[in-house]
Amino acid sequence: MWPVDKSRGERSLGSVLRKRVMEKFSKAEASVVDEAECDRAYTSLQRIVTDTHRNRWMRSHITNASGATAESLDKTLSDEGLTELKEEGTKGLSTIYKDKFVSMASTSDASKKG
Repeated sequence: MWPVDKSRGERSLGSVLRKRVMEKFSKAEASVVDEAECDRAYTSLQRIVTDTHRNRWMRSHITNASGATAESLDKTLSDEGLTELKEEGTKGLSTIYKDKFVSMASTSDASKKG
């Protein structure tokens, strides 16, 4: 059920889940499995897939600490985005976003004056 996010390669949740299942059941029928643990994991993943908690506690505003959009954060966390971050050097994610927001704010201020 869980899709593989090709922009995140092996870090995609779908890839990680598939790898863990393969490890747990590597001996096929001869695999020793804790059924209670499997049931708990399955139930937890079902709640994530169906957005159980997101739907139960709906928020009026979608926000995050950086103020960035979900699309922007998704791009940043992709393999390509992480490569760009490494190229930025020692700057932290918060510094990079702060620089972008300052740039966006100054552009917005300039357009209001013009």
